[in-house]
Order: sequence, then C-alpha cells, then structure tokens
Amino acid sequence: MEDLRPLFEQGKWYHCFHHQGLVSNGAYDIERYISYYGFEKDYAGKSVLDVGSSDGYFSIWMKEHGAARVCAVDSNKYDGSLAIQASNFNVKNYEQKYAQYVDDYTKFHQVYERFGLSNSNKLLLMAKIKSLEVEFQTGTIYDLKPVGEFDVVMCNDLLEHLRDPITAIEQLYFVTREKCIITVSSAMKTNWFNRKQALLTYQGHVSGGSFYSLSEGSAIAMCKAAGFKDAQVVSRFNMENRMHRVTNPHFVLHAFK
Repeated sequence: MEDLRPLFEQGKWYHCFHHQGLVSNGAYDIERYISYYGFEKDYAGKSVLDVGSSDGYFSIWMKEHGAARVCAVDSNKYDGSLAIQASNFNVKNYEQKYAQYVDDYTKFHQVYERFGLSNSNKLLLMAKIKSLEVEFQTGTIYDLKPVGEFDVVMCNDLLEHLRDPITAIEQLYFVTREKCIITVSSAMKTNWFNRKQALLTYQGHVSGGSFYSLSEGSAIAMCKAAGFKDAQVVSRFNMENRMHRVTNPHFVLHAFK
C-alpha cells in the first residue's frame, strides 16, 4: 500500500479514510464523530442509499457493517464541472475547487488506472482498495425517484448547500422505506433564537456555497411536511474542518417512514 501514500497525503479529499496505516488528508475525519450518527451496529440484509455521498465515507462504512446493497448518489461528475449551484459572486472560486478533481486524476492517474478508474472518484477508489461492492450514480437530490426505494437513506451535510431544501427532503421521503438519517452542518446554534423553532437564516451572500443555517425545528417540520411519521434529533456536536481549522455545529436527525 506504500504506493498509495502520495495520493492519500497529497490528493484532493473531502473525507479522511484510515486504511492500513494511511490517512487521507480530507477536511473531515468522520471516524472521530461516528458515534453521534446513531447508526446500528449491524446492517445485515439492509439496502442503503447515500445521497450527496462525496468521497463516500458513509457508503464504505455501511458496506463494512453488513449492508447487502449500498448505492451512492452525488452530483459531482469529476470532470471539472460545478457540482453545486453556488451564489453568482463566488462561482469562480467553486470552479477552481472542482477543477482540482481533474488535476488530482492527472497527477495520480497511474493509481486510478490500476484500479480501473477513469476519474478521481474517491468512493469508487476506496471500494476497489477495500474490495467492496458499492454502486455509484451521478445524479441530483432533486430527482431521486429513478433510483428506487431503500431501507435506509442517508443525507449528510448537504441540505445547507441547497437552494431548495424542502424539495430535497420530499425526494428523500420518496426513496425511504424505513428510516432516513439526515445530518445538518452549519446548523443554527443553541443560542441563536430557539433551535426547536422552525427557523432558518439565509447565508448565501456570505459563503456562496452554503445557503441556509437550519434550526432543528425547521428540519423536523420539513420532514413531517414531506410525509415522515416522526423525526427526532439524536445528537448535537461540533465537527472540525481540518483544512480551515474551524468547527461547524451539526445535528443528526432520524426520520421514520
């Protein structure tokens, strides 16, 4: 695995993967926070959909914990095109960000090619490295019906980046058979108004890629409006962004069909 070290240490990563002594230089080390997600110990026989999968840490985790089928959906085509609808004032910065995925493949193409990959999709790379069967589809959260229903659906750190989180949650409802696990980043902090009220604040004029700060109450209200019978916040925590050395407030919500 030593030939993977340069890619792990210098490549373009979003998630940190720990593998045989190597740690990828991602912005988020989910392993440190996994207990907050309220996952079960065993997903044997379950089908799992990971919406907005990015590097696929959660997809890999679910497969390693027994899931019979794992399908990941992300809008990133790994061809340099924008995967999000950034605010107009910040489009150039996001164009540069997504161009890095092409640069990453160019720099480490020999590794990707060895695993049969033609782009820098880290989810598929890690699945190949770990000999796991994980599906990947390029798509949008705004149109999930074509992927079918899954026992468990995950949507982690995505809602705040969407211009229309209401439609997104409705689409999550359509593909959920049992439970939907939603993690919200850049969440409304405890001392901002009342986290249990259905509130959200617009911040697209600040970051250009994160449009809303949602309260727990707003996420629960949208889940119930979409048709979920119940929605409960199971944890609150701050997660470190290792690239920018800041912490982002999070909450995890479980919505039940």
